[in-house]
Amino acid sequence: MITKNLFFSFFIVLILFSSPVMAYTLDDIEWSDGADAKGTLKWGDTLKSGDYTIKVEDFNTDGFVSIGVYREGQLMKKSPARSGEGFEFRDTDKGEDLRIFVTTVTLNIDNWSGNMINPTAAVEVYERGIPEMGIVIGTDKDTYDPRTLSPQYITATIDIDNEGDAQAYDMDVVIDVDGMELADGKLKHHFTSIEEDEVLDPIKVKLKIPHYWEKTKVDITVTTRSEDINGDIYEDTKTKTLTIEPVVELVISKTVTDEIYMDKTAHVSVSIWNNGIYDVSSVKVSNPTTSDLEIQDSITKEVTLSFNAKETKAKIFEYTLKPTKTGTFTIPAATATFTAPDGNKYTFTSDTSKIVINGPDIVLTKEVSPTTVNPGVDVTVKVTVKNQGNRDASVITSETISDSVTFVSGDRSFHDVATKGKSFSYSYVVRVDEIGELKLPETTATFIDFEGYKGEKVSNAPIINVVDPSAEPVASTSSSSSGSTATNQQTSSSGGPVYESDVSDDRVQPGFEASFMILALFGVYFISRRRDRS
Repeated sequence: MITKNLFFSFFIVLILFSSPVMAYTLDDIEWSDGADAKGTLKWGDTLKSGDYTIKVEDFNTDGFVSIGVYREGQLMKKSPARSGEGFEFRDTDKGEDLRIFVTTVTLNIDNWSGNMINPTAAVEVYERGIPEMGIVIGTDKDTYDPRTLSPQYITATIDIDNEGDAQAYDMDVVIDVDGMELADGKLKHHFTSIEEDEVLDPIKVKLKIPHYWEKTKVDITVTTRSEDINGDIYEDTKTKTLTIEPVVELVISKTVTDEIYMDKTAHVSVSIWNNGIYDVSSVKVSNPTTSDLEIQDSITKEVTLSFNAKETKAKIFEYTLKPTKTGTFTIPAATATFTAPDGNKYTFTSDTSKIVINGPDIVLTKEVSPTTVNPGVDVTVKVTVKNQGNRDASVITSETISDSVTFVSGDRSFHDVATKGKSFSYSYVVRVDEIGELKLPETTATFIDFEGYKGEKVSNAPIINVVDPSAEPVASTSSSSSGSTATNQQTSSSGGPVYESDVSDDRVQPGFEASFMILALFGVYFISRRRDRS
């Protein structure tokens, strides 16, 4: 007797805790809100709904239409229906349910014969409704920085509602936090059932902000797994991606004077701030320099340092640069590299900077034509004055005539405003009587601009070859230039080298020479402007 009672009790408990899908009828089904297939069908026409074919088998004059349900060509059920009626079909083998509904039947009966002419039936097919979870993940921020005091936690709020067409049963909610540490709440939840359109109470979890050595993307993923009335399983998933800032960031500041004149110097300074909550050691700091400006100090280009959390090291590198030419130049960025406890190397870089150098840049080019002559033949000497800078300057050149040549004719000086970016030239003729290689003296130019910046430049020293006419024939049309040795070398517009002397760093002091040149600069400049207008 006791055994029978125990068995009966066990059976009752089994029934109570069994899945709700053990024994449902067609009356228990929640159908989908919208038709899964529909159409107006003639005699023999069909509709497809999943694995099933719905076929109009027959019409009769009483307004009935006979409809068959087929699976894989086999008739599963046939039933008549009139307008506004329908029937349900359950395929127990497949676990599928269908509802066929006839909205209208049009018989088109001929008044004379009483026969139907092309009757039609408007048919809609509904499948069993399924649950579908709408998931919304909300956080107070999208980016979290563990280096700040607030917030120190990630609070996630998860809202779930059943947006499907049917009730859900035995639903599990699983929250994947991508390895982040849980501070409060639960990552797994279970719900016995959720009605259609039911909204669950919000689920909240609190997570510790993780510590990474580089900026990292992390995901919070919510997955629901529920069953419908037939025991079929449905999953819905939603993910939200967050950005976590690194625990250490080396902020490198490389400051450079942004604009100077040719006779000034630029100041460069490199400082680093450890914007982090951890100490870092063995940080290799590199500071590449530019070849466009001359370094005035003795410096190292690389050092190894350690930084405490939130520590700043100022003026790790500090030096001055002297311009060598005008223009806009890029100052390379400084970098800091260290190996973190995770074994990876991390590099931080400063911004690159631009420096503008202002002033005139005078280049002299001297060439002869022809370069090889017989004794007594005239040679043309051409001197080109080019201002490659970005400021106008008054330029005065002076020529030295060698004792080995005879001046014949032409201009032997330039005294005018050399406009920025333009070239000017003059020429004269000399005669050479002595056989041999003759090196002409360099041309010297002094200049001064409106800022009082002055300097001196020299040209190359071209060579004339005077040959004995009885030794070899001379081609009188050749033309070239050759260079002489001086302090700084540049390339002329004609392709030959141009040598310059050092430019004075001193501004013009008040005196007769400076005053005269500035007045000349103004005078020539305004005369040239008047010529331009005319």
